[in-house]
Amino acid sequence: MNCTNHPEKEAAGTCVYCGKLFCSDCLVEIGGKNYCREHVNNAVSAQAASTQQPNIIINNSNNNVNNNGAGFNSISPKSRLVSLLLCLFLGWLGVHRFYVGKIGTGIIWLFTLGFFGFGALIDFVIILIGSFRDKNGCWVKNW
Repeated sequence: MNCTNHPEKEAAGTCVYCGKLFCSDCLVEIGGKNYCREHVNNAVSAQAASTQQPNIIINNSNNNVNNNGAGFNSISPKSRLVSLLLCLFLGWLGVHRFYVGKIGTGIIWLFTLGFFGFGALIDFVIILIGSFRDKNGCWVKNW
């Protein structure tokens, strides 16, 4: 299509000389839009398709299961009777704590003589009533 102001020049989109707009598809002269009435619907639907947001589905479900047998509700394989006797006779050295795997506090009991005797006494009572736990948090309840 040629511009009406410049008939010797072909114009596609916008005339470079006068700025008149032509449809980008059929080259019909239009006002201030890029497409004529025939092609405007195609342009709008193409633009809508390109700006459509993706559909995002978030499914957060935790199906983890702890099957290792250890935990705060499990019973320790360590003997409560052995822990009790170790605490009674060697509690001031922390041997009962080494027995159940509590190495850090066992070293503290060793260097402080059973945490000045009070720690060994408290551990003896806790083992006696069945509330003592090993290093994994399991109950030391088996006699």
